[in-house]
Amino acid sequence: MRVLATSTPGAGHINALAPLLAALQHAGHEVLVVTAAESVDYVSRAGFAVRAGGLGVVERRKVFEPRLPEVMALPPRQRRGLFFSGFFADIAAPVMRVALEPTFAEFSPDVVIHEIGELAAAPMAAARGIPHVTVAFSGSLPESAHAPLISAITPVWSAEGLPAPTLDDIRGAVFFHPFPPSFGQVPASDRVRPMRAVGFATDDAAVPSWLAASGSARPLIYMTAGTERAGAGAPWAAGVAALGSLDVDAIATIGAHLDVADLGEVPPNVRIERFVPYQAILERAAVVMSHAGAGSLLGAARQGLPQLLYPLGADQWENADAASGAGVALTCELDQRSTDDIRGLLEQLLHSSSFTSAATDVAAEIAAMPAPAEHVATIEALVGSSGA
Repeated sequence: MRVLATSTPGAGHINALAPLLAALQHAGHEVLVVTAAESVDYVSRAGFAVRAGGLGVVERRKVFEPRLPEVMALPPRQRRGLFFSGFFADIAAPVMRVALEPTFAEFSPDVVIHEIGELAAAPMAAARGIPHVTVAFSGSLPESAHAPLISAITPVWSAEGLPAPTLDDIRGAVFFHPFPPSFGQVPASDRVRPMRAVGFATDDAAVPSWLAASGSARPLIYMTAGTERAGAGAPWAAGVAALGSLDVDAIATIGAHLDVADLGEVPPNVRIERFVPYQAILERAAVVMSHAGAGSLLGAARQGLPQLLYPLGADQWENADAASGAGVALTCELDQRSTDDIRGLLEQLLHSSSFTSAATDVAAEIAAMPAPAEHVATIEALVGSSGA
């Protein structure tokens, strides 16, 4: 079986696909990934054949920039519809469609798997009678995003000789949903199948020796904002100062783009690193502070950890609402990001057993969800029923 997988760039998008693709590859199927040039090396190191195609993040943001004031004028929870339809449907999908044309012709896939933000492969597969499925990395799009998405993506379907799609047309034969039941946000569709988010790393980064002592004598709190440039908008200085005022060990991983000077004075109990393997920290942590990016959020949830969330954009506000609604997290609203605010919220998470209890229950829900390897048969059945 030849599997064509398509993704927009960025680790969060690719990592959502990778466990299922690895399981298919392990089962003997041929996998080819198409993503923007900036992520080709990342995908290659993950062990997949890969071709470059589509827009990079910087290119996409440059095209979207004139629309940004309109979007940012909206309340944070109302921005995702315009962001999603603009970034992924209107701007990225037409470029990806052109890039994918030779791949469809040369590779002749039996099935197409795309993450939720890559929207060109769906109409191309549909027009060729090839089954396609969606892998989501977080919850369903808010209802306000539905109409803008359909409007923005219809020209790409039209270019393939197809009528305007429904949401289920875009989702494909199966929509893999990664949230545990307590998080909700399940799309209203009979195409939805749960699939456990298992985490994925492209290489075996060494676990630093100093980490072994962290969290052994007092609670360890971990602060992150992912690996993308947008993480620079996190409340770093206030968060680090709040951590310094508590009797805890703390680690903050700031990624490649943040200037350490932006953190202010770093207290002695807070260790600043560019990168540390995420799972190695989670195994020692008591609380995770993050931007509510799906990978960070689900990684901490899988480990059964309470969370403090400071969403910045994209799907992060909905992610934070899902986790807070399940009782495993507290969300810092935009007016709750001072040092005093963050310290008070962290104290609640550290000292109230309700958050730990809820987080333990959610971790059990995640463990009970089907793993990606269990859905190899789901994909194989689609190909068999299509006559490929």
